[in-house]
Amino acid sequence: MKLIRKITSSGKYSKVIVIPREFLKSLSWRQNQNLEFELDEKGKRIIIKDSKDK
Repeated sequence: MKLIRKITSSGKYSKVIVIPREFLKSLSWRQNQNLEFELDEKGKRIIIKDSKDK
């Protein structure tokens, strides 16, 4: 599934992208879950994945 979302502001420096509920449900992600962000500058992508607490 592919959807388009806009980047919006939240405060002076933070930006927000809304993740569709269907995506969160499919990944079994929940509110207040820790997520890991990785920047792939070459591929111009942001990779978001579950942060496995060790």
